[in-house]
Amino acid sequence: MVDLNADSYFEFTSYEEFRKERLALNYDSTLKLWYSLPNGLPSVENRLVRRQTSKQQRSRLRKLKFFAFYCTLFKKTFLKKKIQSNGFRLWNETLNVPTLKDESLYGIYQSMGRITSEFLSKGQRYDPTISFEELFKAGRTVWFMIAFQMQLNLPLILTDSIFGYNMLYPYTDDLVDCNDISREAKKDFAKVFHERLLHGESTYDPKVHFDGKQSNVEELNLPSSLQPHANRVVKIFDMVKFIENDWRRGTEYDGVYMSLATIHESQMKSTLQHATTDDGYAPTMTQVEQVSAEKGGASLIAAGFLIEGRLTRAKMAYLEYLGFGLQLLDDLQDVKEDMKNNHRTIFTQTLAEGQTLDAPTARLIQYCYCAPAFEKFSDDQRTVSDQTTGVTLAQYVRVSMMMFSVVLVLEAASRLQDFYSKEFYSELASLSPLTFNDLKAVRVEDKLWAIVRNQWF
Repeated sequence: MVDLNADSYFEFTSYEEFRKERLALNYDSTLKLWYSLPNGLPSVENRLVRRQTSKQQRSRLRKLKFFAFYCTLFKKTFLKKKIQSNGFRLWNETLNVPTLKDESLYGIYQSMGRITSEFLSKGQRYDPTISFEELFKAGRTVWFMIAFQMQLNLPLILTDSIFGYNMLYPYTDDLVDCNDISREAKKDFAKVFHERLLHGESTYDPKVHFDGKQSNVEELNLPSSLQPHANRVVKIFDMVKFIENDWRRGTEYDGVYMSLATIHESQMKSTLQHATTDDGYAPTMTQVEQVSAEKGGASLIAAGFLIEGRLTRAKMAYLEYLGFGLQLLDDLQDVKEDMKNNHRTIFTQTLAEGQTLDAPTARLIQYCYCAPAFEKFSDDQRTVSDQTTGVTLAQYVRVSMMMFSVVLVLEAASRLQDFYSKEFYSELASLSPLTFNDLKAVRVEDKLWAIVRNQWF
């Protein structure tokens, strides 16, 4: 990664300066690296890359099934600690991550379960009409933010700002992507929401604490085009109030609101990814790549600001890098849906150009194995470390997060066999911890969500 004077903070006096410098940092940390990567899968010379025979993959599945059975029978007995130890060992082996022998791992696992349940409960209390699917979608980033808290050696808690930020996703997506909302309304929303994020309400009072109850729609002063959608807009504005509970405006933490405004800009720019048949508009691959990098990076730098308040340039670069990778993962998972909706991502644009998904998928996996994924920061030592290996908890979390992302890439690819060449699909399958047929059936994120939420071991 580029030398960024690692310990200097990323701070500017105006949003224009923040935005300009952030876009430069985004390019250096994402597309510049992306363009340099080969189109082939990584070699085994990288110690984190592991090719498996089908026999090894089936053996691992048997171990996982046996462990699940073992947990069901004995997790409440004197064997509980042994089960916990075996659970983390299986996690490390399955993802091929370095071992970290530390008793705090189980406490972290318990905290993740507690925070997941708190998030679901808080979401349902605020909005009884929200669906579980929407909460699940919103909760995906909650886990990343918990992981970031771990890396910073911060208490693992569900803050108001974490809740508000993650709930923005289903609410803004519902409005921005909805076909029954006019172009004029979307344009007005973009202007109103950008102002709300960057500057706050005209009546903003830092001494007022938002109590978490839905605000009165009648109090909104909206353009006429948004009046029919006031019930949606009020929820979005309430999520900003949750964030304001934690981060006071007009202080050294204004980067929080600048980063949120950046996300909104990127989200609105993503409308350029929609190819339209009525006027023949279709984006270029360059446009698609740029929007994807900016949007993905923006989502994670905002998450970082909401956790820490201020970020160093090195952490900003890491989050830009990681955000783009997670955006590409999300796009690969949504290939079939995006094709139906004529939404162009790097993957669907590749298909529209008459090519297989071999090259972009290989490049995404190469991207996941790049050095920035395993970046070390000066404050990593604040976290506990394995005395044998020297691996800190912060490093362990970062590596686990990226290797888990690789598994999700493989899972998504396993369901898209028709879009790959036969040779590439076969080679790709050898990187998976399970056979592709078994991986398809697992639904990894759903399964992990259930394991953590219900504390299976």
